[in-house]
Amino acid sequence: MNNIKLSHMSHWKTVPYKEINNFREFYYEDKSNTAYFSDWDRILRYHAATGYEGIEVAPWDVTDMMRLFGTPKAFADFAHERGVAVSGMFHGAEGSHDKSMHEQVLANAKQNIDTIVAFGGQHMNVCPTSNYYGVGPLTREEVKNSADILTEIGRYATDKGVKIGLHNEFFCAINKENHREFIELTDPRYVHYCLDTAQVAIIGEDMVKFYDDYHERICTFHLKDTATPKLPDSIRYGQDVEIQDDGTRWFWEPGEGILDFKGLWQLLKKYRFKGWMTIETDGTPDLLASMALTSYYINHELADIYR
Repeated sequence: MNNIKLSHMSHWKTVPYKEINNFREFYYEDKSNTAYFSDWDRILRYHAATGYEGIEVAPWDVTDMMRLFGTPKAFADFAHERGVAVSGMFHGAEGSHDKSMHEQVLANAKQNIDTIVAFGGQHMNVCPTSNYYGVGPLTREEVKNSADILTEIGRYATDKGVKIGLHNEFFCAINKENHREFIELTDPRYVHYCLDTAQVAIIGEDMVKFYDDYHERICTFHLKDTATPKLPDSIRYGQDVEIQDDGTRWFWEPGEGILDFKGLWQLLKKYRFKGWMTIETDGTPDLLASMALTSYYINHELADIYR
């Protein structure tokens, strides 16, 4: 797929080793699959083997990664040797609706942008503010506050060669009633959009229509499916709604939910989208299985629509 490069969002959590050189001995310690998911060497090889050219880094993993590699560049070089590039990183602009916090919000974002540059990445996908629970509903002034500081973050990122992609969560205080207004309040020269297909559908947007309306702003994707679009406010605005104790999953591999990915691919072809598309499989009980299923679906069900 020449137009679309697949990346995978890192949800591996703590990976304790760079490489396991005594793999057979390690395996015999507990005779389980633990050894297969304990070093970056194998995890990155899984990426390459299942068709992923990139990895999107989670900021909460960086400290642990740096204990192993020392610098972002060292990790990037290690990944490159295994056929994988760092496409970008996720970032949460916590508290951006509160103008009194803007200095800290900007400082945190600059630090992560500089880290992305050191990794050699191109994108910083940004959740625009805090969760709805305890914060929402936002006033119009608070929505504008969030948009203003995201534009400042975007200006800094642009100067560094990084694209900011707004990434909305279905439980975020920027939600159904102010989602599009918020996008319009940001400066399109500096602030782009990362379309998380499941998140916008759960908010209540039609994923395909949203891409049609905002294709000029969309710089990248978080691609995942859902079987529960248009969740009611009473669920979306609840506390800790993303993780459910009963095992309920909001997110599925593309093709395992009900979203119209073939319709999306038709529009990708129409608008000639080119670039990174991150596959995000948060909530899965088996990351490697989800990576493989998603890669298969894209290559066998969607690729012929737009190559």
